[in-house]
Amino acid sequence: MQKKLLAIALTAAVLSTAGCKNVFSAYRIDVVQGQAVTSEQADKVKNGMTPAQVRYVLGSPLITDTLNPTRWDYAYRFIPGTYAKEAGIDKVPHRRLSVFFSDGVVARIDREGQLPSSAPALPGSKDGAVRTTQSGLESQRPEE
Repeated sequence: MQKKLLAIALTAAVLSTAGCKNVFSAYRIDVVQGQAVTSEQADKVKNGMTPAQVRYVLGSPLITDTLNPTRWDYAYRFIPGTYAKEAGIDKVPHRRLSVFFSDGVVARIDREGQLPSSAPALPGSKDGAVRTTQSGLESQRPEE
C-alpha cells in the first residue's frame, strides 16, 4: 500500500511541475549593445558632411579609434532576455555603420548588415521603472 501511495505521490509531483518551465530557468536580461541606427538616419549622411553634422544626425559614435580618429563606428546588437522572448521580439544580429572622414568631411560610408527601417521595439519594463523616449525620460508607473 505504501509503494502504491508513493508512486501516486511521485507521479503527481512530476506532473504538477511539468507545466512550470520557467520555475527552473534563470531570468535573463535583455542585452542591448550600441545604438540602433536606422536606414533612414544612415541615408541622411552624405559625402562632404562635417563631423558635427554627422554627430547631429547619428549621435556620438560608439567607437572612435584613438589611432585612427577619422573613422567613426556605430554598432548595434540585441540579444533578447526572458521578457523579450515572451513578447516575441527576435535577436538582432550585429549591425555596423562606419563613417570615414578625410580633410574634415565624410569621404566614405560602409554598412555591415541590414539596417532596420525603424528603431527596434523593446519590451517595456516589467517593474514599471523608467524608459527613454525621444523627448527624454518617462515614468511608466500607473497613477494610483
